[in-house]
Amino acid sequence: MSAQECVSCGKPKAVLNCDVCQDPVCKKCDQILARDTFSFLPVVPEALSHMHYCNNCHDSIVAPELEAYDEVMEQAKAVYVFFTTQRKEIPLIRKEREVLKVKDCDDRDETILRLAFLSAKQGFNAIIEVEVNAEKVRDGAYQTSRWSGKGVAAMVDGQKVELQDKRKAMYRY
Repeated sequence: MSAQECVSCGKPKAVLNCDVCQDPVCKKCDQILARDTFSFLPVVPEALSHMHYCNNCHDSIVAPELEAYDEVMEQAKAVYVFFTTQRKEIPLIRKEREVLKVKDCDDRDETILRLAFLSAKQGFNAIIEVEVNAEKVRDGAYQTSRWSGKGVAAMVDGQKVELQDKRKAMYRY
Protein backbone atom coordinates (compact mmCIF):
# COMPACT_ATOMS: atom_id res chain seq x y z
CA MET A 1 0.00 0.00 0.00
CA SER A 2 1.45 3.35 -0.98
CA ALA A 3 1.43 6.44 1.20
CA GLN A 4 -1.22 8.00 -1.04
CA GLU A 5 -3.91 5.34 -0.45
CA CYS A 6 -6.63 5.87 2.13
CA VAL A 7 -6.36 3.36 5.00
CA SER A 8 -10.15 3.08 5.26
CA CYS A 9 -11.34 2.68 1.67
CA GLY A 10 -8.09 2.10 -0.24
CA LYS A 11 -8.78 4.79 -2.82
CA PRO A 12 -5.79 6.79 -4.13
CA LYS A 13 -5.14 10.45 -3.41
CA ALA A 14 -5.64 10.58 0.34
CA VAL A 15 -4.97 14.23 1.09
CA LEU A 16 -5.36 14.20 4.88
CA ASN A 17 -3.68 12.36 7.73
CA CYS A 18 -5.21 10.99 10.91
CA ASP A 19 -4.00 13.19 13.76
CA VAL A 20 -3.54 10.17 16.05
CA CYS A 21 -1.92 7.43 13.95
CA GLN A 22 -0.76 9.62 11.02
CA ASP A 23 -2.23 7.22 8.43
CA PRO A 24 -3.43 8.82 5.17
CA VAL A 25 -7.18 9.39 4.89
CA CYS A 26 -9.33 10.66 2.04
CA LYS A 27 -11.87 13.44 2.54
CA LYS A 28 -14.79 10.99 2.44
CA CYS A 29 -13.37 8.75 5.18
CA ASP A 30 -12.09 11.58 7.39
CA GLN A 31 -13.95 11.72 10.70
CA ILE A 32 -13.96 15.37 11.80
CA LEU A 33 -14.42 16.19 15.47
CA ALA A 34 -15.56 19.72 16.28
CA ARG A 35 -13.30 21.64 18.64
CA ASP A 36 -16.07 22.19 21.20
CA THR A 37 -17.28 18.57 21.30
CA PHE A 38 -15.81 17.89 24.75
CA SER A 39 -15.97 21.49 25.98
CA PHE A 40 -17.58 20.65 29.32
CA LEU A 41 -14.68 18.44 30.41
CA PRO A 42 -12.32 20.30 32.76
CA VAL A 43 -9.30 18.81 30.96
CA VAL A 44 -9.67 17.32 27.49
CA PRO A 45 -7.41 14.24 27.05
CA GLU A 46 -4.71 14.51 24.38
CA ALA A 47 -6.29 11.79 22.22
CA LEU A 48 -9.58 13.73 22.06
CA SER A 49 -8.08 17.14 21.33
CA HIS A 50 -7.45 16.46 17.63
CA MET A 51 -9.70 17.30 14.72
CA HIS A 52 -9.11 14.62 12.03
CA TYR A 53 -9.46 10.88 12.70
CA CYS A 54 -9.42 7.78 10.54
CA ASN A 55 -12.31 5.34 10.99
CA ASN A 56 -10.25 2.97 13.17
CA CYS A 57 -9.06 5.68 15.57
CA HIS A 58 -12.52 7.25 15.70
CA ASP A 59 -14.18 3.93 16.53
CA SER A 60 -11.60 2.89 19.12
CA ILE A 61 -10.78 6.23 20.78
CA VAL A 62 -13.46 8.85 20.15
CA ALA A 63 -16.72 6.86 19.97
CA PRO A 64 -16.57 5.30 23.49
CA GLU A 65 -15.55 8.61 25.06
CA LEU A 66 -18.25 10.49 23.17
CA GLU A 67 -20.87 7.98 24.33
CA ALA A 68 -19.76 8.33 27.97
CA TYR A 69 -19.69 12.14 27.60
CA ASP A 70 -23.24 12.20 26.22
CA GLU A 71 -24.43 9.94 29.04
CA VAL A 72 -22.98 12.28 31.68
CA MET A 73 -24.52 15.26 29.85
CA GLU A 74 -27.97 13.63 30.05
CA GLN A 75 -27.44 13.03 33.78
CA ALA A 76 -26.35 16.67 34.17
CA LYS A 77 -29.62 17.88 32.68
CA ALA A 78 -31.50 16.02 35.44
CA VAL A 79 -29.35 17.31 38.33
CA TYR A 80 -31.16 19.16 41.12
CA VAL A 81 -29.92 22.73 41.64
CA PHE A 82 -30.20 24.45 45.02
CA PHE A 83 -29.12 28.10 45.24
CA THR A 84 -27.83 29.74 48.40
CA THR A 85 -30.86 32.06 48.37
CA GLN A 86 -33.38 29.21 48.60
CA ARG A 87 -35.08 28.63 51.92
CA LYS A 88 -36.20 25.09 51.09
CA GLU A 89 -34.91 22.25 53.26
CA ILE A 90 -32.64 19.95 51.25
CA PRO A 91 -33.03 16.18 51.83
CA LEU A 92 -29.27 15.69 51.81
CA ILE A 93 -27.74 12.22 51.77
CA ARG A 94 -24.10 13.24 51.39
CA LYS A 95 -22.06 16.05 49.92
CA GLU A 96 -18.60 16.55 48.50
CA ARG A 97 -16.11 18.60 50.48
CA GLU A 98 -14.57 20.28 47.46
CA VAL A 99 -16.29 23.30 45.89
CA LEU A 100 -16.86 23.11 42.14
CA LYS A 101 -15.98 26.28 40.24
CA VAL A 102 -16.51 27.34 36.64
CA LYS A 103 -15.65 30.65 35.00
CA ASP A 104 -15.76 32.46 31.68
CA CYS A 105 -19.16 31.13 30.57
CA ASP A 106 -21.35 32.88 28.02
CA ASP A 107 -24.59 32.92 30.02
CA ARG A 108 -26.22 31.89 33.29
CA ASP A 109 -27.73 28.64 31.98
CA GLU A 110 -24.38 27.45 30.62
CA THR A 111 -22.75 28.19 33.98
CA ILE A 112 -25.33 26.11 35.83
CA LEU A 113 -25.12 23.29 33.27
CA ARG A 114 -21.32 23.19 33.58
CA LEU A 115 -21.62 22.91 37.37
CA ALA A 116 -24.24 20.18 36.94
CA PHE A 117 -21.98 18.33 34.48
CA LEU A 118 -19.08 18.35 36.94
CA SER A 119 -21.39 17.07 39.67
CA ALA A 120 -22.83 14.31 37.47
CA LYS A 121 -19.34 13.29 36.37
CA GLN A 122 -18.47 12.69 40.03
CA GLY A 123 -21.60 10.54 40.48
CA PHE A 124 -23.79 13.04 42.33
CA ASN A 125 -27.37 14.03 41.48
CA ALA A 126 -27.42 17.62 42.82
CA ILE A 127 -25.46 20.79 43.31
CA ILE A 128 -26.09 22.80 46.46
CA GLU A 129 -25.01 26.22 47.71
CA VAL A 130 -24.89 27.46 44.11
CA GLU A 131 -23.82 31.02 43.47
CA VAL A 132 -23.78 32.45 39.94
CA ASN A 133 -22.24 35.83 39.18
CA ALA A 134 -21.94 38.00 36.10
CA GLU A 135 -19.10 40.38 35.35
CA LYS A 136 -19.55 43.10 32.76
CA VAL A 137 -16.82 43.23 30.15
CA ARG A 138 -16.46 46.36 28.04
CA ASP A 139 -14.75 46.58 24.70
CA GLY A 140 -15.11 50.18 23.65
CA ALA A 141 -18.83 50.80 23.18
CA TYR A 142 -19.64 47.07 23.15
CA GLN A 143 -20.53 45.37 26.44
CA THR A 144 -20.95 41.69 27.31
CA SER A 145 -21.12 39.61 30.46
CA ARG A 146 -18.83 36.80 31.54
CA TRP A 147 -20.43 34.38 33.98
CA SER A 148 -18.85 32.38 36.75
CA GLY A 149 -20.27 30.11 39.39
CA LYS A 150 -19.54 27.80 42.25
CA GLY A 151 -21.38 25.07 44.08
CA VAL A 152 -20.96 21.84 45.99
CA ALA A 153 -21.72 18.44 44.48
CA ALA A 154 -24.19 16.48 46.59
CA MET A 155 -26.41 13.42 46.68
CA VAL A 156 -30.01 14.18 47.62
CA ASP A 157 -33.10 12.03 48.03
CA GLY A 158 -34.91 12.66 44.75
CA GLN A 159 -38.23 11.28 45.98
CA LYS A 160 -38.33 13.74 48.88
CA VAL A 161 -37.49 16.65 46.57
CA GLU A 162 -40.31 15.65 44.22
CA LEU A 163 -42.69 15.28 47.17
CA GLN A 164 -41.74 18.77 48.43
CA ASP A 165 -42.43 20.21 44.99
CA LYS A 166 -45.83 18.49 44.81
CA ARG A 167 -46.82 19.79 48.24
CA LYS A 168 -45.72 23.29 47.31
CA ALA A 169 -47.81 23.13 44.12
CA MET A 170 -50.89 21.99 46.09
CA TYR A 171 -50.81 25.00 48.39
CA ARG A 172 -50.49 27.65 45.71
CA TYR A 173 -53.49 29.91 45.37
